[in-house]
Amino acid sequence: MVMKAPKNSDRVRSPPLGFVTVYEFSLREGLRFPPSTELIDVLTICGVSLAQLSYKAMSIIMGLFIFFRDHGVVLSSECLSQMGHLTSDT
Repeated sequence: MVMKAPKNSDRVRSPPLGFVTVYEFSLREGLRFPPSTELIDVLTICGVSLAQLSYKAMSIIMGLFIFFRDHGVVLSSECLSQMGHLTSDT
């Protein structure tokens, strides 16, 4: 994993190619790396940056994946994104 300190011109909503952006408080709340593949898939499909979600929102998303998996159902990232209408506009 490569960590990079932001420049003054960098913005959370548009991370450099190949990078994700996070706020310090997300790390303090318990966000750990690497994020799960499922979480990254949902963020990519919805066009949402990792930094735009709170740690609690990430926990809920991962909890849904785990709940469905424990009950023998595969929850696709596309289905999850439609369930919550998760977009960068909301």
